[in-house]
Amino acid sequence: MKTHILIGTLAAASLSFTAHAALLDFDDSSLSSGSTLTTYGGLDWTNIRVLDPSTSTSYKNSGFENGLKSAPKVAFNFGGAPGSIGSANGFLLNSGYFTSASYTGLTLEFVGSAKGSKQFEKRVTLDVQQPLFVTFDWTIDLLQMSTSCPNNDCTVPSDVTPFGFQFVMDNLQIGDSTNPVPVPEPGALALLGAGLLGMRLMRGRRNAAVS
Repeated sequence: MKTHILIGTLAAASLSFTAHAALLDFDDSSLSSGSTLTTYGGLDWTNIRVLDPSTSTSYKNSGFENGLKSAPKVAFNFGGAPGSIGSANGFLLNSGYFTSASYTGLTLEFVGSAKGSKQFEKRVTLDVQQPLFVTFDWTIDLLQMSTSCPNNDCTVPSDVTPFGFQFVMDNLQIGDSTNPVPVPEPGALALLGAGLLGMRLMRGRRNAAVS
């Protein structure tokens, strides 16, 4: 009986190793183009809107169009003002794709905070033609994002409509826990299975010896 209980406990423990995450692609049918995000993906959003660049020819060749990693929509900081993502329970920010809406050389600054204290900071330079993949792996409760053009060196390509200091983001990878449990390696799973099988065989031999 004790062996069965132990086997069940080990099996349940092996299942608990599974780590969960969410891909936020802003393509949900409930999000209409031009809408402002307040709560999405279990997170709180400030000054972030959703856009379908196919709705107007004004977005052709811009970062709104070129920043698409999954159609039909992307997210952006409205008016070029700072935007933020937060959660009172904290979240694990893994990665995301970021593009400048219209200015080549646009600087995007990320500040990650936890319990009111800045923990992480990163700056990247964005292009209009293609998205930049940015990795974080930050455990935070607030992400602040702001844009700037150092030394006024940013330029707008001749075939792009100027949209100010707006950045585009798509396919954010977010973990659902501030304490993510690592997924076991295949070898670890094999070892666990072998251990369970060995315990069953030993149990069978004991029963045969008693009888």
